[in-house]
Amino acid sequence: MSDYHAYSKYAYIVMACKKYIPEVNALLNSLDYVGNKEDVYLWTYGYTEEYLKGLAETKWSFHLHVRVISEEEARSYGGEGEILCRKRYWYAAELGAHYDAVCVLDADLVFTRDPWQFFDIAAKTGFILGVHKEQNKMYDHDHNRVRGQYIYDPTFTNDKDLCNCPLFIDAKKYERPLKRSWEIFCDGFPDTNFKGPDMDAMNLCFLEAGLYDKIIKLSNHAWLGTNESILKPYTRAVVKAGKLFTENGQEIFSFHGQFYKKKWRECQLSNRHGCAASYLKCNLDDQARGSMDLLTSIFNKMCFEHKLSVPKVNYIHPELPYEE
Repeated sequence: MSDYHAYSKYAYIVMACKKYIPEVNALLNSLDYVGNKEDVYLWTYGYTEEYLKGLAETKWSFHLHVRVISEEEARSYGGEGEILCRKRYWYAAELGAHYDAVCVLDADLVFTRDPWQFFDIAAKTGFILGVHKEQNKMYDHDHNRVRGQYIYDPTFTNDKDLCNCPLFIDAKKYERPLKRSWEIFCDGFPDTNFKGPDMDAMNLCFLEAGLYDKIIKLSNHAWLGTNESILKPYTRAVVKAGKLFTENGQEIFSFHGQFYKKKWRECQLSNRHGCAASYLKCNLDDQARGSMDLLTSIFNKMCFEHKLSVPKVNYIHPELPYEE
C-alpha cells in the first residue's frame, strides 16, 4: 500500500458499496461518538463524489483512510458484493504488517462503547476474538470444496464457529489464513474456487491452520444481536444509567442491522413474534417494539445527527421512499 501511513496501534477495516451509505455513515459517526482513536479503513464502491468529499472534510476523532474499488476489480470476481464481503480479510492481513491488531467490521454496525480493550487482548495474547453464532456448522456442503476437495473434515461440528464480525485479530500472526479465505474463492475463478459464504471461508481457514484453541467467542448479544436476540425478553436492549445494556446486564458494545429500512425492522419484529409464539406461547410484542424503537433512535442519531449526515433517500431504489 504505497500511500499507507499508520496513526495508531490498531485499525478497523470495513468495505461497502453505495447501497450501504446510511449504515456506513452511522458506523463512522458512532465510532467518533464513542471516542475511537484507532485508524479506520473504508473501501468504497460507487459512492457519490459529494459523500466522499463529506468523509474527507469531516473532523473525525480518528484517521479515516478511504480506498476506492475500481469497476474493473469489482467485475473481476463476480461483482462488487463478492469483493466487499470476502476481500476484507485479505486487506486485514495486508494491514496487519503495520498494526498490532486489527478489527474486521460489517458496514451495518453501530458502536455504543469504545472496545479498545479487545484490541489489546488480541495484540498481547495472540487469541482471536470473534462473535458466537446461534448455530454451529459442519462444512459438508459441496460449495465448501476447493478444487473438488474439502479443506477440513466435513464431519466436524465447529463449536468455535464465528460470525464474520467484529473480529479482533493480530493479523501479522495470522496473515496466512486471512489471505487464504479470499484466495480459495478467487483462485481459478469461477470454475475451481470455493463457493461457500465468506463466513464459512474464514472459519474453515482458521480450522485448517490449527487455530481452534486460539479462538475466544464473544457474546452475540453484546456485539451483534442477530436472530433478534436483543429484541427478546431478558436479552433485549435497554438503557441503564445512560448506557446501553441487555436487560440481564451485559454491556452492549455494538449492534447490527439495517435500521435505515422500515421493511427490515418490521421483518425482525415479525421473526421475533413467531419465535415467541412458538416457544413461549405468547407474543410480548410491546417489549420487542420498545427495544427496536430504542435501537432505531440510536441509529438515527448516528446517521443523521452527529458530525456527518446523509440525505434521507433510498440508496437501493431511488424511486421509493427512503425507508422502504
